Amino acid sequence: MSVKQNARVYYEMYGGIPPEATSQYVHVADLLLDIGGWAAADRGEDFQLSVYGRAKLGGANLVTLLQRKVSRPAGNAKWKRVHVVKRNSDSRIQCVVARLELIADSFTAPDSTGLTFHYDDQYDTADAPPWGVRIKRANLYCTSLHGDVRPHRILWHILDGGGFEYDGPTASWEPDQMAFVDLPKDRWEALDEINGMLGWNYHCWDGQTVTFSLPKSGTVHQVDARDPRSTWNVTESLDETYNAVRVLYQNAKGKPREVVIYGDTSAIGIVRADTLQAPDSIKSLKAATRFGNRYLRAHEKRQVSGTLSLVGYDPDNPVEPDPLLIKPGDVIEMTGPASFLSGEHEVTRVTLRPLEHAADVEFGTNSKRFDTWLARLAVGAKSIKRR
Repeated sequence: MSVKQNARVYYEMYGGIPPEATSQYVHVADLLLDIGGWAAADRGEDFQLSVYGRAKLGGANLVTLLQRKVSRPAGNAKWKRVHVVKRNSDSRIQCVVARLELIADSFTAPDSTGLTFHYDDQYDTADAPPWGVRIKRANLYCTSLHGDVRPHRILWHILDGGGFEYDGPTASWEPDQMAFVDLPKDRWEALDEINGMLGWNYHCWDGQTVTFSLPKSGTVHQVDARDPRSTWNVTESLDETYNAVRVLYQNAKGKPREVVIYGDTSAIGIVRADTLQAPDSIKSLKAATRFGNRYLRAHEKRQVSGTLSLVGYDPDNPVEPDPLLIKPGDVIEMTGPASFLSGEHEVTRVTLRPLEHAADVEFGTNSKRFDTWLARLAVGAKSIKRR
């Protein structure tokens, strides 16, 4: 660095955020630094490192997140490792600036006599400056999720901003990458996009709590094929049934990779494979495998889809299901001597008609829901059918 000149590093959120987004600001700054230099041990009162929070890049320093003098360990070591985690509650902070500042009243350039310099241009082996800071890692957590971005917490955050509460499973994994390219985004659309990867079911019965459930984890409703309250519309096909999938993706270094995942072959008795070009958010083998398994959950079974309309309810006959109590995640099973729909089929959507005490129930459409989610991803994920 030049004598008497401050050095600055600007770390601004990519793409920026709307100024009115009061919940999106720098909640936590997590910095891993090397501080030191060959003159820092002898002249530890000359420079300091300051990390400020600002509303915008050219704005005023509103919050001081870190301030410490630049020094180094005794002996031959030129650098001292410093890990800083600072929390911030000022909702105006949307930009972080690191500055190496001269604080001495008078300054004399240090004498480098006797030092050996190698003039290596690689950062990890380069000569240390008289005073310097290396930023080894910098993470800004700009929502109340902080660093814990598991899917259920993402769903909770989306709902919390809209005045709703989350209730449902706890996920154990974190996505490699997630970015909404169009901001602000409708909360319902954002919720659907996140849940598309999970394949969970959700409903909001009380107007406040949105309840998520795992597939086929709800109540089994048996409906007699002869029930005069019921109207059935059912289709089945093997056209979209696949029990193996090849997932094409790029790793974190941009190198093309692929993984083949196999599922259940009982539906068609042979191996039938599909090929998927994974979205850009898939950057690892683990994420690609999870993506492929999500696809197989929706496609490895015989594709049965349809609707059931139930009208009316007799409280004296508890065997007959109440239409208003059927929820996504429940299961429909047709019974009776005229039964043509075998097995249990997951309820994926329910449209209530309370004034008629009726419900229109969609089931067996999980594959269509996955394909819809895949097709609308802005990053261009697409299905490459078997050739």
